[in-house]
Amino acid sequence: MRKTIMQILGTVFVLIGLLGFFVPSQGALHNLLHLTLAHNLTHFISGALFLAVSNNEKYSKWTARTFGVIYLLVAIFGLFTNNIFGLIMVTPLMEVVHFIVAAVALYAGFAKESIASEQASSTSSSSQNLDQ
Repeated sequence: MRKTIMQILGTVFVLIGLLGFFVPSQGALHNLLHLTLAHNLTHFISGALFLAVSNNEKYSKWTARTFGVIYLLVAIFGLFTNNIFGLIMVTPLMEVVHFIVAAVALYAGFAKESIASEQASSTSSSSQNLDQ
């Protein structure tokens, strides 16, 4: 479950980071998103990191937790200002997206794995102990 969430978030962020470079610097879409170079690079790097750690359970858990907290802080901070550190111009749509990303990432980072995968891992560790 965590691997899938990390791969989906990673793919979406990489695509958003890349597509952000093609959003016109004026017009309705720009007014809705206010994507800057720093914002696009943040999305791209975050997505690449999510994809890079998605196959490692330990690293994906801690990456999801870390980015979940970061996105939650950005979302909360965005409630009080429309410009975060001069890097991100906050819009209502971006606030909603940041809260959703924070919730999904925190879920991925803190949720217990399913019973089936826990049983599979305990069975494999039991068989490893028997082999020794």
